[in-house]
Amino acid sequence: MGLERGWTRRSFVRAGVMGLTGLSLEQFLRLGEAGDAAGAKKRPSADGVLFVNLAGGISHLDSLDMKPEGPSETKGEFKPIASRLTGLPVCEHLPKFASVADQYTLIRGISHSSGSHPLGQSYISTGNRPTPALMYPSYGSVVGKERAGKPDLPSYIGIPNTEWNAGYLGDALAPFKTNAVPRPGKPFQVRGISLADGVTVDEVRRRQQLLEKIDRTFRETDTGSQLLEALDKFGEQALSMMTSPRARAAFDVGQEPASIRQAFTDDEFNQGLLLGCRLIEFGVPFVTVTYAGWDTHTDNFNGHRRLFPALDNGLQAMLGTLQDKGLLERTLVVVMGEFGRTPKINVNAGRDHYPRVNWCLMAGGGVQAGRLIGGTDAGGESPDDATQLKPDDLAATLYNALGIDPRSEYHTNTGRPVMLVPEGRVIHELFA
Repeated sequence: MGLERGWTRRSFVRAGVMGLTGLSLEQFLRLGEAGDAAGAKKRPSADGVLFVNLAGGISHLDSLDMKPEGPSETKGEFKPIASRLTGLPVCEHLPKFASVADQYTLIRGISHSSGSHPLGQSYISTGNRPTPALMYPSYGSVVGKERAGKPDLPSYIGIPNTEWNAGYLGDALAPFKTNAVPRPGKPFQVRGISLADGVTVDEVRRRQQLLEKIDRTFRETDTGSQLLEALDKFGEQALSMMTSPRARAAFDVGQEPASIRQAFTDDEFNQGLLLGCRLIEFGVPFVTVTYAGWDTHTDNFNGHRRLFPALDNGLQAMLGTLQDKGLLERTLVVVMGEFGRTPKINVNAGRDHYPRVNWCLMAGGGVQAGRLIGGTDAGGESPDDATQLKPDDLAATLYNALGIDPRSEYHTNTGRPVMLVPEGRVIHELFA
């Protein structure tokens, strides 16, 4: 591979740090190919990301990778129905999604080997295979570093909670967690930023001024502590949000038109999506909404029956709301869990962890709708022969859509250089 294949002087400089980053020659050559492809796309197609995390791992065979002609002992209880996305049968319990499936693109056959929930979540949230030697930053922390967003709102918000973290970037770039979701017909207060009854903005400012005096008195030297840096940032952020009418309005879903509020059902997941759409509208560049409960080792089918209605409505309402607000074109929507579930049904009528096969929905943010990318074999047990997709590739694609170079080099607090997504390749056919 020579300069005619896209090697630059920068590439050779990077080669000098291969030993420090732990890359093999094969990995570095793959990085060069990925980087050249990523660098070709210079204009971002998205300004923000709304990431729906199906925590626990939704069953691929019982949702969007059904195998009606597959073995009877693996295909389960649910029947497939036709969807508007040509060639895609979906679960009978997802009729609303079926009606808008052609507005999404589905990526199937995503594969990795991190079979526990923490490791799987770490992989899909960072695009790097988990290792005990280094904690990688999740997407929102990287986005917060690269794009500050609005000064009176966090750049990275998790609804209602998230286990994703800032890794080696430090807690100052950790997600802001709402710890709750709105409830229809009731004021939504976010703990830590909502003003208590009787407390005015002026009083908050006076208290902050007193705190700053005390802080200057007791902090005569700069320790360079990541913890103190994070505490300073969180304090400034909380004050900014409490004293900003715009920030308080961003969390007030009661200001949404009735037509939008009524599109979302009353469950926590849908109300979280409603808030997520509003925060995207107010300029928050990365929002994740977690819908947990998919870890169905026992009673898989009744578990999915219970969870499907909220997911079905939410996928339709979220997309419609972003379209109605004129936000979808510049917002990348991602929907996935940390892995799929075993084709084999266990003795408890459940399905177990199965990182070998997973799917991801994408929409908006420059993604061409109505496509099927990748696939799995006849039994849904493995990616098909043509599919070689990993979470690394999804990460490179997400960053590329935002105009962030997946090859960006950051440094840990010890000075170690680390590439953002060294093994990820941009899935360019998403945007063709």
